[in-house]
Amino acid sequence: MQVYREIPVTTNQARRRPAELVGVVSVTEEWTVAHHREAGRSILERTKIPFVLDAGTGMYLNALLLNIPLAPKVDAHTRHKAAMLSEGSSNPRRASREIELDLVGAGKRRSIWDGVPIYETAIYYIRPDRPALDERIKQRSNHIIQNCVQEAESIHNATLAGIQIRPQVLSAIGIREILDMISGNISKQEAKSTIEVRTRQLARRQMRWFDKLIQTLTGIATIEVATEPDPAKALHTLHDTMIA
Repeated sequence: MQVYREIPVTTNQARRRPAELVGVVSVTEEWTVAHHREAGRSILERTKIPFVLDAGTGMYLNALLLNIPLAPKVDAHTRHKAAMLSEGSSNPRRASREIELDLVGAGKRRSIWDGVPIYETAIYYIRPDRPALDERIKQRSNHIIQNCVQEAESIHNATLAGIQIRPQVLSAIGIREILDMISGNISKQEAKSTIEVRTRQLARRQMRWFDKLIQTLTGIATIEVATEPDPAKALHTLHDTMIA
């Protein structure tokens, strides 16, 4: 979500060193894993080695780091048809995607975990324990509710003016809750609590993803896992960590 330039505070874009894929598109523009990989690899082709790659969500990292195939994009009609055909399945989202690929003749995809690193890779994985993570999420949620109303209001006003905002922006953690608060659907405290819950859920999913990535690349990449960054080695913390 840090690619969207109009929501820098909500998505925590501030940092003390340059970042190439931060604030690069409008909230009206489409941004997919395929876009991310194309833009990222274009940057890396002109970047001197070694370089630091901050992880976003797991799939976006895998797409940049590993030599994996991406499924083709399908049109809205095919997506709607697949969604109807997948109704009642145990995992409708996964079933719908499989049907989409079948309808466009893409065939069965390889696993996104089958790829190997494109670059010689060293991974520094900060994995806070649950109490520390939950406390940081609580602080971050409070920061969003106190400082991000103006960004959400701008999104709200744009939609009222008929501007088409990307669905992933409208459902983004922090934006969705503040929009509900602005509309009077929930209170400020309810918005903050919901932001905390959704962020914890996202953090758990991402930790499971990165745990699997570490397991997959053990013996292939240099890996270091830490519960907290070492102040003597790290210049920044959490997503903005890089090794001195």
